[in-house]
Amino acid sequence: MDNYKFESFDITPLVEKYHGQRLEDLYQNHRIIKNHMGEFIEFFWEEEDIPNDINLFKTQKKMLYNLKTVSYIGDFIEKKLKQRGIRTLIDLKYHLNYSSPAKQILNLIKKKDYRTLVTNRYVTDLDLSFCFKIEEFLFIDIETLGIIDNPVILVGIGFFEGKKFKIHLFFARELEEEIAIYEHLRTKIFPYFRCFITYNGKTFDIPYLANRFLYFFDENPMISEKDQPYEICNTKFHHIDLYHHCRRMYKGQYNNFSLTTMEEKLLKWTRDNTLPSNLVGLCYRKYKEKPKRYIGLIKEVIEHNYYDIYSMPLILKILLA
Repeated sequence: MDNYKFESFDITPLVEKYHGQRLEDLYQNHRIIKNHMGEFIEFFWEEEDIPNDINLFKTQKKMLYNLKTVSYIGDFIEKKLKQRGIRTLIDLKYHLNYSSPAKQILNLIKKKDYRTLVTNRYVTDLDLSFCFKIEEFLFIDIETLGIIDNPVILVGIGFFEGKKFKIHLFFARELEEEIAIYEHLRTKIFPYFRCFITYNGKTFDIPYLANRFLYFFDENPMISEKDQPYEICNTKFHHIDLYHHCRRMYKGQYNNFSLTTMEEKLLKWTRDNTLPSNLVGLCYRKYKEKPKRYIGLIKEVIEHNYYDIYSMPLILKILLA
């Protein structure tokens, strides 16, 4: 029996168990997506055990109690105001010095003007959840062949539709299929959503996609025409990055804040899939060398991405509880 190991991850069981099978055999829930740029394979699931009763409007109440959103009010002045019984922005409307700016913030909250509110230093991207319907959230995660300027081989998305959470994974069976995935994203996916939700996506996933869009199309569908394409990766979509909020809310409690750690600590479950993210590219390359032998590695990559998408709405709900 041959033994195969990538660093500390033993791939032998995967190689042996799935040797000779095809992706189409492993996943009946698949279809081929075609457009004028080519084609790729899509895998899809409907999850009914992910609740859609995420409390988005709790963040609106939090905003109303945050007096520091008004200019010239810091921690000290906020404390003094609250000692005098001025606890909300609504109360602040009647204060002689802060009435006008308080009314401006309240008006922005009423209009759900997240584009203006997000520029306020005392407002986080998560605070603005109330500005959206849950169906407008697009959970997104990518898998690549490397860190910089390498092809994206898999894009996973998740979204709520009614009481179901739908997960769709777009997989490039050949590197030439990558451009067809981007065409699908910019024409069939992005136009129907208003807010990205990622885990460390502000640093990695979204800038990476922006570079690949520019590479293939010389334009980025995530920015407006007035933006400079090589300096800005996203201005059209609000973006909630769960990673930064986990670090902020649970600072000092955990050794690291990887997605799998948050699953174990916050969701109280451990993945059956244990593939480290840094081995995804190597798995794909081995698969391309000998598809029949290494089909199990791609199955592991697909399930790795699936769980990344699956856990994000559950973590979002906990952060907003």
